Amino acid sequence: MNDHHNHSPEEHRPESAPRASRESRRAPSSRIADREVPIKKSPRTPAAVHAWLDGDLPEAAVRRGDTAKHVEFWNDLNTEVDKRRQMRTPPHVYAQIMESLPQTTPRIITPWWRRPFAMTPMLALALAAGAVLVGAAVAALLMRAR
Repeated sequence: MNDHHNHSPEEHRPESAPRASRESRRAPSSRIADREVPIKKSPRTPAAVHAWLDGDLPEAAVRRGDTAKHVEFWNDLNTEVDKRRQMRTPPHVYAQIMESLPQTTPRIITPWWRRPFAMTPMLALALAAGAVLVGAAVAALLMRAR
């Protein structure tokens, strides 16, 4: 069964009904207006903050006025990242991961050039047809060259 549903109002209307009559039946207030919603632009990070992040400026030189909120954001982010680095996988999850791994080492896959080659009748026929076509193309090029 298809999990996706088309909720279009046009879906359940008979195709034999003329388009004009369908449009006239629709109330003007029910039309969906296509409009663009402006996306609030995030403030650009000032060059001084970039220099501080690169290690070129001390934090005290950057923590002034409007750049203070950027410095606070990056400090909070570093604190959170440090916390996440210290997190460890719980033992029961680690055990589940280890149990799901195969117990034996996987077999090495034989490269294609070392595998046995079996010639089926269809393959032989296709190779013969290809050889005839290549021969005909070469003969046509040779005849044209004269």
